[in-house]
Amino acid sequence: MVSKNYKTYSVKQVDAKLARDIKEHKMKNIRNFIFVLIILSIIFRGTISYWLKFGFPHSNQYQSEVIDVDNDPYLNIYTNEEKTEKTFTYKSLINGNEVTVVPQASYKISGMVIAYNHDFLLKNNFFDTIALYDVGLAWGKLANEKIFKKYFKSYSQKNELSGSRVLWVEPKTFDNIPIKINEAVSHFSHSHIVPANSNIMGAFLKIKDWDKVEIEGYLVDLIYINQNGDAEIFKTSLSTTDIGISRGSGTNETIYVTKVKINHRVYY
Repeated sequence: MVSKNYKTYSVKQVDAKLARDIKEHKMKNIRNFIFVLIILSIIFRGTISYWLKFGFPHSNQYQSEVIDVDNDPYLNIYTNEEKTEKTFTYKSLINGNEVTVVPQASYKISGMVIAYNHDFLLKNNFFDTIALYDVGLAWGKLANEKIFKKYFKSYSQKNELSGSRVLWVEPKTFDNIPIKINEAVSHFSHSHIVPANSNIMGAFLKIKDWDKVEIEGYLVDLIYINQNGDAEIFKTSLSTTDIGISRGSGTNETIYVTKVKINHRVYY
């Protein structure tokens, strides 16, 4: 027996209902997409703002000259009077943390990029909010892409327990290496980068392995107040050949960068 509530629909009515169902389904998908997008924006708001701020650097100059990566870094150590005269306060580009920057020497280094790291954004370490980037550079015979790829491996990382940042350069093999190990060790550096402005920081984010890079600025000590309210000082190394022990807080150079050239483009 057919139910009395049974109702037949015309083709036109069926088509109209189908169209409404499809529209409602699309609107539901759009609402879900917007909801997910909002949630992701909240979760990753720091990363999003980071890339919006630094992700679009502009090149101030184009230079046709190829960067010379054969020579050692240039360093001119300041006198105590010069250090005092050049000392200034610097604000973090990501959260406004303030440090006292004490320049120790003028510095210029040219080399081939062998490693880099900027995985410091969401860390709680005060130093990470100031030195936003690490870069490993090689020069001389070590600055040969084919030789480096064939005989060496390298990577830059942060030790999550100690907070220290390290660059590892290791031989893949000791057979027929065309560079003496002690020469290789003295011809690469791992530098902590304190960018003078957002454009310079954005330029570093464009760096890729094997790029030729020229960095200008100052080797600096950083004095800051830690989370416990105590003053701390992070000292830069003043030598690219120190291993294990240096006058710095480690053997890495901390560079306040005022200018960087990547291949042929200059940023400042």
